[in-house]
This record gives sequence, structure tokens and C-alpha cells, in this order.
Amino acid sequence: MVGKVKLSQIAGFLGSGKTTALMKIVDELIRRGDKVAIIVNDVGDISVDAKFIEAHGLKAKEISGGCICCQIAGTFAETVAQIYDVFKPDIIIVEPSGVAIPWGLKRAAERAEGKTDVYLEHAPVITLVDASRAVMLERAVKRLVETQIREADVCFINKIDIATKEEIKKAEDLVIGMNPHAEIAYMSAETGEGISYACDLIEQKTSSRYDDAVEAERLKQEYKEA
Repeated sequence: MVGKVKLSQIAGFLGSGKTTALMKIVDELIRRGDKVAIIVNDVGDISVDAKFIEAHGLKAKEISGGCICCQIAGTFAETVAQIYDVFKPDIIIVEPSGVAIPWGLKRAAERAEGKTDVYLEHAPVITLVDASRAVMLERAVKRLVETQIREADVCFINKIDIATKEEIKKAEDLVIGMNPHAEIAYMSAETGEGISYACDLIEQKTSSRYDDAVEAERLKQEYKEA
């Protein structure tokens, strides 16, 4: 019998508050009765603290050595399959590196279906946008920031507790300019505002599966190919 697991990815460039948000989201999901597993991804010298996650009593599988949507896609698929086989979670939350591409991560995750008896369902892709640094990041690393925003289903404007109204408005405009179809929501990972809504999205909503034709169209639009 084929089981089912929901995969939720929480993306965002480095320093956007992903780990803090992730832990509060997981705490709330567990409080609601969900069984949750976490996969964290580390690229280069930037460390994602799996021990911090495990201190919450959760199972964390840390993958190092490359971006989970490209160099180690096979390892990522095997990790998803192993986590499902051993723990049978309801939800697997992925905290990708700050340079991971959400659409490519979907493709890598779906390869797990060939390694165990599981059907993988995607929760809406969540990208955190640091309101206090959005414009600076857009100027410094435009392609990476744009990709994570463009491929999101929901963009949470994060750090609203420390950002000014002007900074929040600039972050909103940044998202709208890059992905007018994305839902915009608001979060303070520090205070917990927006966490409950993020959990509602993960539990109740779905996102499309990877599709080669859709990817081809994305690339065509991105690079203005004929």
C-alpha cells in the first residue's frame, strides 16, 4: 500500500529568519497533532544547526556538500525515502540552503517515490523575505532572490517587528514586481506573528508537482527565449 507524506519547503535567502520561523512552525504543527520530520541543508561554510533542531526533540537529517536541488539531488531523494520508511511522518519540512531553487527541490524530492512506497504531496512553497534587508538583497544577489520569490506560492514579509512601514512597503513592492501571483503574508518569527497562518497553509493547502513543460516555459519567460 502506498503511503502519503506532505513536503513543505521554507525558503529564503541567508539571514531571512528561516531557522527561527521553522522551529516555531514545527512547534505549532506538533501541538496540533502532526508528526513532523525536518531536513536541513548546508552549503559551503554556512552551517545549519541540526543539533538546535534536535534539542526540540525532533528528528533532523542534515545534508552537506551542495544544494539539495542540484548537486546532491540523489542523496536528497534517498533521505526523503529513508525518513518516510523509518518515521512515517505526516509532514517533512525542508529548510533549504539560501541558494536553493524551490522548483528544482520539488523535482529532487519527487525522486523519492522511486525509492519507497510513498506519494509525495507538496505544501505551498513559502519564501521568507527579510523586510529590513529586502532592497539591499535584491541589489546584491538579484538572481537568487528573484528565483526564490518567483517560485514561491506564498511570500511572508518577515521581521515586521523591526522593519519600518517604508521597508515593509518596499518588500511588498519587490515581491509584486517579481511574482504578482504570489500571496503576500506577514510574519515576525521572533514574536510568533504569522506562524499559525503558515501552519494552516502547510496543513490545508497544496502546491503543484514538478512538470518539465512548466519548467521549460519558466526558462523561456526568464531568459526571453523565442
